Amino acid sequence: MMFRWWPGLDISMTPLRKVVSRSSSVNNGWHRTTKHPAGFIGAESRPELALFLVLAEMDPNVTAIAAQPTKVDFELDGKSCRHFPDFAVIEAEASRIYEVKTARKYADEAIRRRLSAAARSIEARGWSYDVALDTDMRNDPRFRHVEALWRRHRPIYDKLQQFAVEQAVGTGERRVADVVADLTQLGDKAPRTEHVLSLAANGKVFIDLTAPIGPASLIRRADRSALPEPLLPKRRPADDLQWADAA
Repeated sequence: MMFRWWPGLDISMTPLRKVVSRSSSVNNGWHRTTKHPAGFIGAESRPELALFLVLAEMDPNVTAIAAQPTKVDFELDGKSCRHFPDFAVIEAEASRIYEVKTARKYADEAIRRRLSAAARSIEARGWSYDVALDTDMRNDPRFRHVEALWRRHRPIYDKLQQFAVEQAVGTGERRVADVVADLTQLGDKAPRTEHVLSLAANGKVFIDLTAPIGPASLIRRADRSALPEPLLPKRRPADDLQWADAA
């Protein structure tokens, strides 16, 4: 599994500092993923584990994720500082850095100033630097549908079922129930609703995440020239220096 990161930053697929520790007092854990060669990725916080990584995994725009992937040196108020961003992702063929924060922490002006200074250093190297807030992720109307799809992430389909679904979908949008009905002639091997949703959870077909997940969901071919709207929120710290919303 090879990833083509943009030049400008050295990206390590192994975290440059320890993310998950059995003795850690922070809420962390491991996330199962198909977008990292290890098959799992560590998280430092609940927003990273239950929000950001779930969205990234279910977003067809995202094809690679690395945690604590690089270190960035920068200056703030005449002092030398070092920053280990939370994640690097390849999103719609672009390499981006993401920092995950709670809105409560982001409301601290000192934190926003530090992130803005780190972002300047990263953006000067040709990369985008975005902050994903827990409230922005949780309040996205699509998130509850993303969670429902994430529960289908374990692959339960075979190659024949995948091929049959892709052929039945054709070049337009179709309801899951209609695709399943068209394929009943395959008998015991016919894909059922759960197989189609598992295909969608693994990016083999694209699914409409603006509506509840189920037999009525609209699906289409996984055409990478026509990607769906991205799921990851984006805030530039420099734009939020006067941000005053409280958590």
